[in-house]
Amino acid sequence: FDHDGQYFPIYSGRHNGEWNSCTDCHTEPTNFAVFSCITCHEHNQTETDSRHNDVSGYAYTATSCFECHPNGFAGDD
Repeated sequence: FDHDGQYFPIYSGRHNGEWNSCTDCHTEPTNFAVFSCITCHEHNQTETDSRHNDVSGYAYTATSCFECHPNGFAGDD
């Protein structure tokens, strides 16, 4: 299973060593398609919303974060 190559880099880069178990990100243990970026990151909704005023289709959801930041980096990835 290659989590970094298939989905999101958790064993390399900024997220290496920043989690303890799958349930740190995957909030429904029986459905790994459900995850949260916002749980660990200190992104309050008001501040995050204001930084994304110019982003078409922006929504304050984990799947939206992942769509624009598939490698966990800010800006254009």
